[in-house]
Amino acid sequence: MYRGGKGAGASEDAVEQQNEKMIGGLQSKINNLKSITIAIGDEVRDQNRALDQMQNSMGASDNLIGSTLGKMQSLYKSHGALSIVYLAGFCVAVFLAVYLLTRLR
Repeated sequence: MYRGGKGAGASEDAVEQQNEKMIGGLQSKINNLKSITIAIGDEVRDQNRALDQMQNSMGASDNLIGSTLGKMQSLYKSHGALSIVYLAGFCVAVFLAVYLLTRLR
């Protein structure tokens, strides 16, 4: 189909150039999105690694607390409630001593 004359050809060339510019702009935006997506993926992997390390350390703390509670129960069963009162008093005394030492500085 013939559209006629030089004006139509020049108009098509202008539209083609405009399309090429827009394609170039879209290409750069796509590249920016790709780099951002890769950076987000790297950050997610780093955060997952940090969370795994925290989970492992919390597991170790949980084991330590469980072991301590087991020892406290055996202490309570073997020596009665009075030893627990002594232990609580000792903990309070240590806490107060540390508090007073830090307060004096």
